[in-house]
Amino acid sequence: MKKLYILFALMICSLSFAQETSSIKGKILDGEFFNEPLLMASVSIDNATLSTQTNFRGNFEFNDIAAGTHNVLVQFVGYEPMHLKITVKEGEQTEILETLYAKSLPMPSTAKVSSTTEDALQLVTNKAK
Repeated sequence: MKKLYILFALMICSLSFAQETSSIKGKILDGEFFNEPLLMASVSIDNATLSTQTNFRGNFEFNDIAAGTHNVLVQFVGYEPMHLKITVKEGEQTEILETLYAKSLPMPSTAKVSSTTEDALQLVTNKAK
């Protein structure tokens, strides 16, 4: 009977020292391709302290995350990077569903055609007739 009390006391002590861990789980979608999952996108937490890539279904997961506010960076080549501020609660799983969009590239201004280029084009046009 004494052994049973000791075992019970040890179990209670071990439970009181156990800490709940939190996690971040999410899915990244491709805003340029009908919101299909974006595979192999890079996801990092707190300036790349932890990082992973999305799988073929666009899913990622971080386990054993400390409770508190974390900065999450999601990026993929050719897409605008996304910076998120995520609050993780003790013992809970925080879920993210975000969409990345392609980078906007500025269009070059129209090129000016010099008079010598115009003359050369005119000469080629006249010879073609």
